[in-house]
Amino acid sequence: MMFSLNVNSIRDVLKRRGKRAVAVVDLPRYTKEHLDLRALNLSTDLLKGMGKSDLERIRDTGDKCGCTCLMLAELTPFAIGDSKSSVGDAAVERMKRVITAANLLGCNSVSMRIKGKDSEQAFDYAVDRMKQILEMGDKVDMNVLISPMDGLTGDADRVTELVKAIGGFRIGTNPDFATAAATGDPVAYLRKLTPYAAVVNASTQGFEEPEPDDSLLEKAEGLTGLDALAAELEAMSDDEPPVHKGYDLNPLVGAIKAVGFDGTISLDYQGKDDGTLGVMQTREAIEAAIVATTV
Repeated sequence: MMFSLNVNSIRDVLKRRGKRAVAVVDLPRYTKEHLDLRALNLSTDLLKGMGKSDLERIRDTGDKCGCTCLMLAELTPFAIGDSKSSVGDAAVERMKRVITAANLLGCNSVSMRIKGKDSEQAFDYAVDRMKQILEMGDKVDMNVLISPMDGLTGDADRVTELVKAIGGFRIGTNPDFATAAATGDPVAYLRKLTPYAAVVNASTQGFEEPEPDDSLLEKAEGLTGLDALAAELEAMSDDEPPVHKGYDLNPLVGAIKAVGFDGTISLDYQGKDDGTLGVMQTREAIEAAIVATTV
């Protein structure tokens, strides 16, 4: 398994102004220098207004600094199973453009979400239109990953049924920790979807602040100057991994390990605090979970 950055985690960085400003084209370099990650995943809304040369510039920047773009995510859900041909055809054409952009960026995958109620008719329409999208993906060696959501892809078994019906080597899934946790049985959910996944989105909500070591604080009381400061810092340091405020990460990581997942774990910090720090904490927590679930 390798780690990548879901750049939605650090959207706060893109809001900086002045000398600290970071543009989308700078994200590969920022990811490598500040997070020590060699891959990232972009979303299409960050590319608005960009042309071919802009996308190639992002790719070239990543190549030079050693941080490539692995996946382009389309966050807008499409009614790919709608009975209206105009709606379905528009979704197909949009995803073909997403694949073209992803190819210019040097990605090997795109992800998409399917909205709409679950029915046999919607299922059949979705299969037919996804096959059209896969034709484009096959031409440029691009994987097309389904990111499950409520409705047609709300049930893990239904998603695997859809993937099998579409068929081909380049159709897969992009399961998400938060979505899995919301099902009530995240382990079973991830065990079903991860075998078809090229990327697993390791979403986190926030982390608890480490508690100071009281015994070390007591020792600091009798010290002065730099000795006191050093003792206080030692008391505040925490060798334990960050504790996730929401769902327990260990069983989720254990679930994807149990099915032999060897793809990419996308670090996706969704909390309200500093995004860069949140990603660092997410990585540390996931790495600890990998160790903790090793038999």
